[in-house]
Amino acid sequence: MIFLRWEEALKVEQAAESPRDRLIVRLCMYVGMRAHEVADAKIEHVDPVGGWIYIPHGHNSGPRYAAIDLTTLRLLAQYVGSRIKGPLLTRENNKPLTRWIVYYAIKKAGDSSGIIKDKPIGPVVLRHTFATTWLHKKGNIRHLQKQLGHAQLKSTAYYLDWVPDDIKTEHQKLFEEITNPEPHICMIPRHLDDMEGS
Repeated sequence: MIFLRWEEALKVEQAAESPRDRLIVRLCMYVGMRAHEVADAKIEHVDPVGGWIYIPHGHNSGPRYAAIDLTTLRLLAQYVGSRIKGPLLTRENNKPLTRWIVYYAIKKAGDSSGIIKDKPIGPVVLRHTFATTWLHKKGNIRHLQKQLGHAQLKSTAYYLDWVPDDIKTEHQKLFEEITNPEPHICMIPRHLDDMEGS
């Protein structure tokens, strides 16, 4: 599985060539949306007050609500302008995006960022980055399941295999006394010490 460190993901966002492409990156990176979910998103699906986006067509799990961060909501408001319904992000003539437009917008940003991975940086890589970062920050795995739209928890638990810091921390805690034992201090009762000196 390919994912980015968060500082690498930020470089991808910074490399996006337009406000629309930056929003494409952020919806995958900060919300965990899939390519087709970004392409199908509509203005009327966004609740800027509650901080949610309704995603009607997930992947084997039906519709869901996903949380959106405040910065992405602000950027969406600037991008949408006076439009009140229709595609959230558009191409020419206000037509909706396709999943391939979403893919290539992220791939182009990834290429421009200079970050080299075994595979091109696309929506799936940013979604993996979102999930691993959530767990790295000690986020609740069941809440992550709902955010990602996984039908089964085992799909979300897969990401635990890619968060080794928790294993390292636990290992250090369990074996610290073995690898770094404290010096043993023998306390001799004062009256016995006096007897030895007499």
